[in-house]
Amino acid sequence: TVNSLYNERVAILAGDFIIARATSKLAQLGCPETITILSSVIKDLIKGEILQLHNSTTPSFPDLFGVYLEKTYLKTASLISHSCQAVALNSCRPHLQSAAFGYGKNLGIAFQLVDDLLDFVSSSAEMGKATAGSDLKLGLATAPVLYAVREFPNELGPMISRNFAEEGDAERAFQLVGRSEGVALTRELAERYCNSALLELEKMPECEERSALASLCDLVLRRSN
Repeated sequence: TVNSLYNERVAILAGDFIIARATSKLAQLGCPETITILSSVIKDLIKGEILQLHNSTTPSFPDLFGVYLEKTYLKTASLISHSCQAVALNSCRPHLQSAAFGYGKNLGIAFQLVDDLLDFVSSSAEMGKATAGSDLKLGLATAPVLYAVREFPNELGPMISRNFAEEGDAERAFQLVGRSEGVALTRELAERYCNSALLELEKMPECEERSALASLCDLVLRRSN
């Protein structure tokens, strides 16, 4: 990854450059509706970053998990869903926009769920970035942690409330997730989202491209980095 080859700052700047280039290409399309659709991605990304600052002093699994899934859509799945929608709009089948959007949304959430569980099971070399609970060290409670808190509420609840800020919090939380069903349940949830993505694809005509999109679901679930 760019992060592993250089550093985080270079990776962020590279992402900014790609967004700038993509915006330039969008303007050249001359399709206001497409520009409107894809401009939503930047808006959602900013909303997701703000939502990530959310902190609950009295953690409740449904509330925290709902916030987590909304943030996951805004920061990851919005890009994929709106991109798929834009492709459908500019194809000869604009009536498939809803199905394309639904496919991208479900695939994107599944992708992030797998990314979050890999933070607990993959090595830094495989991921190309720091793992072994790196999200915990950033104060983030992802799906494996939010499932684990149901098994260890007295320990993980206070840690989530203080964003794993005390010494030893991240390490202890990592251990508790390893003892819980958090990773397995996160993988099951990712599989359900991929199945939902496949259902959206069934609304599209059979073709080579549809088969390729379906194969992405399997790649998302099997990836190790």
